[in-house]
Amino acid sequence: MDFASLYLKRKITGQVGALVLCLALALAVDGMIAGGRKDPRAFDLVPGQSLVLSDVMPRGAAKLEDLRLEANDPRVAPRFTETFSGFWLGGTMWRATLDIPSGLPLGEYALSLDYQNGTQASPRQAFTVRVRQNAAAVRAASLSLTTRLFGVSAYGLAALMLPLALLPMAVSYVLSRKISLCLRQQGMAEVYRAMATPEGQRIYFSLPPGQALPLEGLVAVLDERGKGELGQALVCVCSKGEAEALMRDGAHIRPGSLVRFGSLLAPEAD
Repeated sequence: MDFASLYLKRKITGQVGALVLCLALALAVDGMIAGGRKDPRAFDLVPGQSLVLSDVMPRGAAKLEDLRLEANDPRVAPRFTETFSGFWLGGTMWRATLDIPSGLPLGEYALSLDYQNGTQASPRQAFTVRVRQNAAAVRAASLSLTTRLFGVSAYGLAALMLPLALLPMAVSYVLSRKISLCLRQQGMAEVYRAMATPEGQRIYFSLPPGQALPLEGLVAVLDERGKGELGQALVCVCSKGEAEALMRDGAHIRPGSLVRFGSLLAPEAD
């Protein structure tokens, strides 16, 4: 396979990999935006579903019997189940379950935690339960565009896409190896680094095994397709299969450009 075909395949593969990464990033951003907008105490359910609620024990409450969790509709009847120790910050937490009756009318229901004497818990703890018609309605109410369109978590889909980006990377690596061999047969190499220095732009490229370039020898620098000459560079370092050269006449190139050795290559001295 010639250099032009390999170059085109690597370019397309890189674009595919970049597209996959951009999509994964967009999904992650969608998830973060939705998470930032979502009220952590608001829930969307359908009739027949259950919900587990939990929060810190209010000040002055030592046991569940000191509290009551009530809704603005008697058909919504949460019940306490236990107290437990908080995982991250410690402290005592309460846990309750809420079963949504099958015949409960659609709408929004408010729940609040109070002391047994009827005063509001401190700090205030209130929850909102929105009863939707079905799962499709719950999905349509999601703040995540990904969830509304595909019915899946944006974070989950982003995590699934990340491994897909590894395949284009592997293919690009294999194609780069083939390109190096192809260029080597034509007496050329790819610039893998270009750095500005006070003396001018310094470029870095690899040499065939066992070959070297004479110091202060001139090499031609071509564009990424090897069609047009961009300038010349003066070899200043050559050691262990790597070479450095300074671009002449103020020319500037970018990594991916090609260096043509011509007849300068010679066996490396022992």
